[in-house]
Amino acid sequence: MNKSNHRSPFAIVGRLIVLVKPMLPIMLAAIVMGVAGHFCATFITIFGGFGILRALGLASPVGTVDTAFACILVFALLRGVLRYAEQACNHFIAFKLLALIRDKVFGALRRLCPAKLEGKDKGDLISVITSDIELLEVFYAHTISPICIAFLFTVVMVCFIGSYHPALGLLALAAYGTVGILIPLLTAKLSGDSAMRFRTKSGKLSAYVLDSLRGLPETIQYGQGQERMDAMNAQTDAIAKEGEQMKRTEGRNTAVTGTVILMFDLAMLFASAALLDFEGCLITTLAMMSSFGPVTALAALGATLQSTLAAGNRVLDIL
Repeated sequence: MNKSNHRSPFAIVGRLIVLVKPMLPIMLAAIVMGVAGHFCATFITIFGGFGILRALGLASPVGTVDTAFACILVFALLRGVLRYAEQACNHFIAFKLLALIRDKVFGALRRLCPAKLEGKDKGDLISVITSDIELLEVFYAHTISPICIAFLFTVVMVCFIGSYHPALGLLALAAYGTVGILIPLLTAKLSGDSAMRFRTKSGKLSAYVLDSLRGLPETIQYGQGQERMDAMNAQTDAIAKEGEQMKRTEGRNTAVTGTVILMFDLAMLFASAALLDFEGCLITTLAMMSSFGPVTALAALGATLQSTLAAGNRVLDIL
């Protein structure tokens, strides 16, 4: 039995994260800028609420409406700069690590070849070289820092909303936990082993193509070209069907996430209206509605989590 069958998702993630250690300062910079950028995006809406309160002559932390909108302008400009800087750091890390992983994989293949390419899993090797390593870009650029950003952002926003009323803080915590943790886990579980089946079929197709190219003279000699082509098309259709199933799971994930966010927004509106005055109700509701960015990014990872882990597992098998 292949040792990958015994490797848990946590073991895969742990092995992949270790490679980030040499670029830890850049990762920390990406996290700091990501947190700051999301706060800028969220407080654009919140300061708009402060400006509305001041325009209505109600209590507001900002002195004037002009001050509120000046802050909004600053936040909007900073949001763009911080977002660009965060993504630049994340992708710098990702591309550096992909180059390192490729170097390690080709080093391992040089030790294994040519005997390894004669085995039945030679198609898997082609898939690892071509697609699996590229898929790890999602892990390094869009998984590690977004998880840290979402955690830090959630702590601060729960405290901010909870400062108006503890029950509202707990409601916000439940909302962020549902969108950022529960939905990705459920999505990954419901998708089952579709990602692994997709990868396995891709490897078989690669092996079949290599065998067909190697035996091309015999195929022509015995007139088996159409049969080989039909078999290749059948495998391609099977892969497309698995990909379609994965896309359907991703679509359901997006729909469920949007519905859950809307439900929690309405719950915050009604709860804050019952517990607070108009000022508190407006600000807490705006804070909830505008603060799902980091956890929504985590929810989107649920549909690709299995694919990423499957790719990482296969790369680790080679290494």
